[in-house]
Amino acid sequence: MPIPAILIGAGQRGALDYAPYALQHPEQLQFVAVAEPIAERRERFALQHRIPPENVYPSWEPLLAHPKLAEAALICTQDQQHTAPALAALKGGYHVLLEKPMATRQEECIQLVDAAEQTGQQLHICHVMRYTQHAQKIRQVIQSGVLGEVVNVDHRENVSYWHMAHSYVRGNWADAGQSSPMILAKCCHDFDILLWWLERRCERLSSVGGLRHFIPQNAPPGAPEYCLDGCPVEKTCPYYAPFIYLDLIPLWRSFAGTAAGFPRWAMQVNLRLPGLVRRLGNILPLLRQVSEYRGWPRSVVTADPTPENLMQALRRGPYGRCVYRCQNNVVDHQSVLMQFEGPLSVTLTMHGHSHLEYRTTRIEGTRGTLRAELGLGGAWVEVRQHRSGQSTRYNTSAPLGEGHGGGDQALMAAFVHSLGHGGEQALTLGRQSLQSHLLAFAAEQARLSGQVIEL
Repeated sequence: MPIPAILIGAGQRGALDYAPYALQHPEQLQFVAVAEPIAERRERFALQHRIPPENVYPSWEPLLAHPKLAEAALICTQDQQHTAPALAALKGGYHVLLEKPMATRQEECIQLVDAAEQTGQQLHICHVMRYTQHAQKIRQVIQSGVLGEVVNVDHRENVSYWHMAHSYVRGNWADAGQSSPMILAKCCHDFDILLWWLERRCERLSSVGGLRHFIPQNAPPGAPEYCLDGCPVEKTCPYYAPFIYLDLIPLWRSFAGTAAGFPRWAMQVNLRLPGLVRRLGNILPLLRQVSEYRGWPRSVVTADPTPENLMQALRRGPYGRCVYRCQNNVVDHQSVLMQFEGPLSVTLTMHGHSHLEYRTTRIEGTRGTLRAELGLGGAWVEVRQHRSGQSTRYNTSAPLGEGHGGGDQALMAAFVHSLGHGGEQALTLGRQSLQSHLLAFAAEQARLSGQVIEL
């Protein structure tokens, strides 16, 4: 029998990244209720998963006030809205899979972990990176001893320029007070895998960074509040809204470099001859998937991303605003210098000005060096030994279309397995994930205060 589950928050992560596992494996997992404030999302999810109308709610409160409907609750609301439904679900007898960050305040993170342990319910945090083949290979290499003793780690979170503009300038994470600091929202993944790889305690850290580019002073002369109001640099600005959301050129450039066969050809042609792709899409369904693409980021701009709806949304909606006039306050670059037990020096750098979305890692040991990359262009780990000069390269790419390098699917598989096996195969239970959040809070404190934080 499949494990019954409820979903709270039917947005990108909940409905499109995690919940499809139930459609792919109906014998393992079944959604029986959903709570989502946006009607189109709520109705679409209920239809996909055949949820009866009486179990479809506009908010989580009446759902969790109802007698227990399932064994598991997936909570994928916005960052500031995690704590209350997660606490209610744990106290209501649900095992919880909670989107990261688990909360936006340190005391709330601790409260959630304590609640899970007091109720005896499993609390899993969506640190999907631990479940990727890529991160697991790096951990395996470190534990094998081939690098000798690890002395230095340099890890980078390279956020693409247009993703930065979409999510952290125009989007839901633009205001740290309404969401969370970027070092928490984006990099709790990175703190988590660093802790997992190294299996050592961070003793002290410092941090620098700030908002450099996306500020009013950098707006081109004559730039209006909205891109479609006659921007004088629309032909050259990489953040011009129709360039990102209507033409989808940044997205197709990224995907065309990773796809193979017909999809790659279709995306390459669409970049050069979009009109031809639209016309041929009438007879070639695969081309229609490109010309009529409805996924992220379009799906965030409007619930029904037709060209007409997109144009309307961009005229006065948040995703059509000039990136220099968005009144955003999250940083667009930050570096954290940490000293782990050993001593071992570790740097984490995050920035929002990369051409592509990817992570890079360099680990220096007394006997060898590891270099690694994980991104849309694939994933690999390379180990070079000092004495012999021998280099070994591992392909750690996930199949095309598997989110976060295969981590989304592996996370769901482990979550479902753990529910029937007392937490077995779970890599990101609340207590395990708490430490990465504490590091993120300390890093932001260090950046704001200019002080070294002792841990």
